[in-house]
Amino acid sequence: MKFDWQRIGVIILFIASIFLFGFFIYWFFWRPLIGPSTTATPTVTSTIGGLTGAGSAGSRTTTASIIGGLTGAGVGNIPTDLNPSPGTSPSKGIDANLLINNPANFASMSKSGQLCYYNPNDGKLYKVDAAGNNQVIVDKTFYNLSNATFDSSCAKVILNYPDGSNIVYDLSNNKQYTLPAHWQNFSFSDTGNQIAFKNIGLDVENRFLVAANYDGTQAKIIEQLGENAYKVNTNWSPNNQVVATYVEGLDASRSQVYFIGQNNENFKSMIVEGRDFKGIWSPSGNRMLYSVYDPNNNYKPALWISDAYGETTGSNRQKIALETWADKCTFASNNFALCIVPQSMPNGAGLDRNNLMSGIADSVYAVNLINGTTALVATPNNITNISSLYFSTNSPNDVFLISKDNGYVYKINIQQ
Repeated sequence: MKFDWQRIGVIILFIASIFLFGFFIYWFFWRPLIGPSTTATPTVTSTIGGLTGAGSAGSRTTTASIIGGLTGAGVGNIPTDLNPSPGTSPSKGIDANLLINNPANFASMSKSGQLCYYNPNDGKLYKVDAAGNNQVIVDKTFYNLSNATFDSSCAKVILNYPDGSNIVYDLSNNKQYTLPAHWQNFSFSDTGNQIAFKNIGLDVENRFLVAANYDGTQAKIIEQLGENAYKVNTNWSPNNQVVATYVEGLDASRSQVYFIGQNNENFKSMIVEGRDFKGIWSPSGNRMLYSVYDPNNNYKPALWISDAYGETTGSNRQKIALETWADKCTFASNNFALCIVPQSMPNGAGLDRNNLMSGIADSVYAVNLINGTTALVATPNNITNISSLYFSTNSPNDVFLISKDNGYVYKINIQQ
């Protein structure tokens, strides 16, 4: 019997191709996706050079209920009557004292206890103290500013205009310097001698995180940003270790925060429970008060405190029993903070903050960052919406409030 080897070979090749085709279908469409476990730490690749994963955050400690008292940590006599949820008694209703009856835009608290701001009505830069003494910082007019960033001493300010123009003004020496229009998102160092910013070129390859002298000289590229520029926020720490944060989403309910230094340091990263990370540094620069929204909490913002320095980064995390954003808080000391807290928080507020929070009244709360306890400080009778608050260690019983409705500056006494 003679075999037709050519026909047999074709049949074998046809059968093999069927198996091979089936294997490809299984591999690309049906097989289980095998990846790192949910506790693994990813590395940042491509355009964010030098940012490597550094392990998951430390153990999480959550205060389920508000217990104990609230200590002032050397910043005056802080009210101790506890109030676990905004809007409940005691009301602490007080009248805030009007200090400035004109808009105080882009306000910042100086180390000397003066609130520096820009008045759009006359184009002047001002500073006001707790006694209500208001004075022009420099005899020069700046019309139609889109933003102003003061250093910690209110000795220097970066002025931004709608057309993209940037000016650094040395208020102490009455000198002015022009910065390129493609420099954005400025942050001063604690001394005010340096700035960090994002160089946003038209080409993706020409987008960098940069540090320079405050007048723009000796600019040094820190990181290439590329398409991830929007994930980076300049936020110079008081201890001069970190100049920016980079946030990468891990999944629907977690994000990883990378801390960027000036010299390609491999700082430890931090995993946070949520999205839309917003963080403010403690005065020492060793801790960070931050907020995130979490789908498990109906996309409402949650407030957390955590170590954010060296190998302890991510450790000693504690959830604060207040629903608000970190950018509505301020530190009064390393262990004490004040926060603007809406009296109600609708579901989804983290996703649509501006629209959903419109018209909701605010109160001021104190937070003990050692044990997580909170206390209602005040519900101003004559201010419905508070855009920001400021605290001065030189006048520890007084808190500056800026009305969201008219931009005016008010003062409350937290001993009332």
